[in-house]
Amino acid sequence: MNFENKQSDGKKIVIAILAIILFGVLSVLLLVIILSRDTADAISPPQWREVMELHEIAYDSLGPFYQSQDDITVYIRENGVWEPFLVLEASYPGQGNGGTLLLRKYLIQERRPWVAQKNRRVGPNNVRPLGRDGLIDFRYYPMSDIDAWLETEYISMFSPSIQDRILTANIEVWDGWNHGREGAVRNVTVTETVPRRIFLLSENETRLMGRIGSGRQNRAIEGEPIAYFNPENSRYGDIQTRQSLGNERRAATPRYEYAGLDDRGWTVIYSWWLRSVRWTTATGTIATISHYGSAGGYSVMLTDYTFVRPAFTLPRDTVIEQYEVNGRLVYVIHD
Repeated sequence: MNFENKQSDGKKIVIAILAIILFGVLSVLLLVIILSRDTADAISPPQWREVMELHEIAYDSLGPFYQSQDDITVYIRENGVWEPFLVLEASYPGQGNGGTLLLRKYLIQERRPWVAQKNRRVGPNNVRPLGRDGLIDFRYYPMSDIDAWLETEYISMFSPSIQDRILTANIEVWDGWNHGREGAVRNVTVTETVPRRIFLLSENETRLMGRIGSGRQNRAIEGEPIAYFNPENSRYGDIQTRQSLGNERRAATPRYEYAGLDDRGWTVIYSWWLRSVRWTTATGTIATISHYGSAGGYSVMLTDYTFVRPAFTLPRDTVIEQYEVNGRLVYVIHD
């Protein structure tokens, strides 16, 4: 009797073990099926077609299928010449107008100052820079000459048809005021939203704000980081390699070599303006991207000029078509 009971108990144990193994196998198979389905729905390989919609070639739309800048480049006529633009985000800003973000691939050939000399003023004892109204600091982006130039002269370089399609984006900027205590480190953390059709990117959007505790707490955080400038996926290598790649993606040059010298007789470096206040000192600087893609800063108190790299948004469903430009088949947006 005891022998039979032992046999029965042994069979029960074997059956229980097999049931557990079977349950585990089925669970793994079910998980694989679910993940495969979700991945297929969320990310699918790009289907390069003769005619597509603009958002389909945005960097964040391509995800892991991005290979090079050619994948996210679209050409638009600027002053009658086909100019390449990088398609960075399918919807910008994330909760804004939903337009697709474009950034000029090359720097505009002409260097420009943040504020022209004739429009600059200083405060008491020539220490504190003031705005044109004598109150707001002239590092305030909506008071810069670059902002006015982008919204009036630069936009006119596009055909009327393209101008009509450029959307108004609500961009975050520092509000132009020092919110710190009297005599303390300047606090420029407060932002406001302003509507713009053509604009500069911010320090935070280009992923150069730095770590909390490194001065970031006294600077405005304008907009959300753009994924293109900070390749986090491990497929790009270790952290040092990814940082170098981020710098490489931020760096830019004019389309044609700039032969002149700067105002002090030095060789011109290919840096470009951002719309952010870089430091919190009394003299103050505006954020720039250096020629090798890292953070820089130019003093707006001096006669410094540097390059401009405009950004703007177009409707997500803007039609792009394959077209031959300079002997290459590329995507273009026709006038």
